[in-house]
Amino acid sequence: MNITWLVKLVTGASAVALLASGCATNPDGSYAYQKTTIGALGGAALGAGIGALAGGKSHRGRNAAIGGLTGAVVGGGVGYYMDRQAAALQKSLPDAEVVRDGDKVYVALPSGILFDTGKDALKPAARDSLTKAAATLRTSETNIVIQGHTDSSGSDAINLPLSQRRADHVRDFLMANGVPSSRMTAIGYGSSRPAVPNDTEANRALNRRVQLELSPTEKLREQNSGNN
Repeated sequence: MNITWLVKLVTGASAVALLASGCATNPDGSYAYQKTTIGALGGAALGAGIGALAGGKSHRGRNAAIGGLTGAVVGGGVGYYMDRQAAALQKSLPDAEVVRDGDKVYVALPSGILFDTGKDALKPAARDSLTKAAATLRTSETNIVIQGHTDSSGSDAINLPLSQRRADHVRDFLMANGVPSSRMTAIGYGSSRPAVPNDTEANRALNRRVQLELSPTEKLREQNSGNN
């Protein structure tokens, strides 16, 4: 038997075994493969694979609209806390893409769900979902960067302020629902940070998004400094 093939087979089997042992049920009933259980395997390639699996049985091709993932694995208390944040937010925002990458959680919300085309006023259905998300975010120990993104259609003179207003309105809505303003920052990037190339309508739709980036507060890091 080819030794290289054998090594790959054993490594793959070990990864599957560890993934199975790390499977946990999310609040919404889907399965999440906790990164806290696979720190020994590490690596960007494995991290990307776990990200693709994070949607579990309800996975619908998620992670496509979240660019720049590192594949990093963070375990311990902070890792567990961020896993639970990701699961709670996925339950509140079922149409969003939610990924835990390293010590951060990324939530990509398609602009079409939040806003009408070219508008910045939140749709009623979006308000309902964001109200549920706020229940998780207002008591969390995370800092939240709210990023507005557009596709490359139109000029920067239109896209940049539109993306900023959309990010501002999401921030203001969360703040009105109890999320402390001291933990939130809103930034509009226009079309400068596409997650995927703007070469098809499907890709442009993915790039039209509001993305939340959650990271642990210093308080959370300090509380778990001996557990990571």
